[in-house]
Amino acid sequence: MGKTTGIIGTAAVIIVVAGAAAPWYTGKQIEQEFRHGMAQVSDSAPTQVIDYDRGWRTSDAVTRTVIETREGPLQIDVHHHITHGPWGFGWARIDSTPDFGDQQAAVAHYFGDQPALEATTTVGFGNDVNIDWQSPAFDDTQVPESPDARLAWGGMKGHYRLDGDRTESSVSIPSLDFHSDDATLTLKSLKMDSSGAGGPDWPNIDNFWDARFKTTLGQLNLQDNAEGVSLKLGLDGQGQLRDNGDDGLSMNASWQISNLLMKDPELAEPLIINSATQTLALKHLPREATRTLLTELAGVDDSLDEDQVTGQVQNIMTRYLLEALKGAPSAEITVAGLNTPQGSLEGKLALDFRPMDTEGKPLATALERGNLTLDMASDRTLLMHLMTLSDPDARPEQTLQGLEQEGLLARDGDRYRMDIEMNSQDLRVNGKSHPELYMMLPLLLMSLNG
Repeated sequence: MGKTTGIIGTAAVIIVVAGAAAPWYTGKQIEQEFRHGMAQVSDSAPTQVIDYDRGWRTSDAVTRTVIETREGPLQIDVHHHITHGPWGFGWARIDSTPDFGDQQAAVAHYFGDQPALEATTTVGFGNDVNIDWQSPAFDDTQVPESPDARLAWGGMKGHYRLDGDRTESSVSIPSLDFHSDDATLTLKSLKMDSSGAGGPDWPNIDNFWDARFKTTLGQLNLQDNAEGVSLKLGLDGQGQLRDNGDDGLSMNASWQISNLLMKDPELAEPLIINSATQTLALKHLPREATRTLLTELAGVDDSLDEDQVTGQVQNIMTRYLLEALKGAPSAEITVAGLNTPQGSLEGKLALDFRPMDTEGKPLATALERGNLTLDMASDRTLLMHLMTLSDPDARPEQTLQGLEQEGLLARDGDRYRMDIEMNSQDLRVNGKSHPELYMMLPLLLMSLNG
């Protein structure tokens, strides 16, 4: 009995010692992973660990991120309280709260004693990572910089999960209301969900392209009286990106717009859309070129001025187009039920390329391989309205009459129709050949290549 008791006692001591040592050991590992993770974050936003106080069961750390703004650099310190596992939550739990430094008093004006943002990160036993964050709501509050302005915030909740090379994320914002004598911004029911490939090794993982996303917006209302600009709309969009093996990559997306109203000084009159549905389908996209495209777009230097950034993006997209045209890509765009007070419009555009040897001359052979079809129908009043939107001096009656005489528009009661077919030999509009238009296409491609 005494021997048995001794064995049990020794085992109990070992268990207690192991249990006491486990948080200390995992604390060392967590610190290494924490510092490594912050170094990766720093690739996109300069971030460094300025303090790390490691204890037995818990640690405390402070990271500093500097964000460049038009008013100068904005410094944000984030305080992290780290609980070491192994416990029920996994290997580690990190509670993070930002400190906005010189701007903290301004933030406290709205949130009071509550943190403006809180995040909780857990690392599970399978090394899966879950992050939950929230921002508390606050009621209608005066904006100190603008005595006539008021701001109300409906709060925010978000979730992110990383498991291997798969990610899931969601963000929801119930409401945002800003009102002043000169401007109004109202946002209702914004929700964004996505899932797919991700993680520290993206986009170098094999299934980098696989993803799904969905966005819904109940209402957006923006009005700037000083600039004479107004925008109202509701939005529901979704899409899927897939890797189809030997068939390359594909993307399918659709979005629905409701109750759109746009006013702008450059528009002769407001643009109003009651509802509209559009779809986009891209197929046979080159895998490695697409990987390069995403990497280069993510690396665009946004500290440059607008023209320089636009030039960089255009160069990136042109190089990608050249690579894509070496294969046999296809695109299909549909507009189903574009309904306005002036009438409706429906249409479908399809473009595909036959496989062919394009070594060294992808654009030169584009006409030989390309097939394009366009089917569009619109109410006459809507076409006239669109013509006068950007040019109040336009003469839509004469323009439509001329297009009809040339055979580019076909009259069907109060509606116009346009059917275009283009192949390697001809371009036909509403069944009639137009060699003069066909001969202009090489000039367009040459300008693109330049």
